[in-house]
Amino acid sequence: MSLKNIINGWGNYIFPSKEIEALAFKRAEICSTCPENKHGDILVRLNDKLENIKGSYCALCTCPLSAKVRSENEKCDNEKW
Repeated sequence: MSLKNIINGWGNYIFPSKEIEALAFKRAEICSTCPENKHGDILVRLNDKLENIKGSYCALCTCPLSAKVRSENEKCDNEKW
């Protein structure tokens, strides 16, 4: 995940729009069943509306899923979205 995508993802997490949340919801559905979805002790403190990825990160890239699924230009490292 590039710095630009990280900033974009966290910005969309803080200031959500309907379009981004719809995209994030679709991506989170996929991530929630992925074996690379891991639970982080610190990330669980994020108040994410997407309960199925709350507190999770991707084991492949180590990105917090709360930001990754909301980054418009981000891609799944497992090519699932």
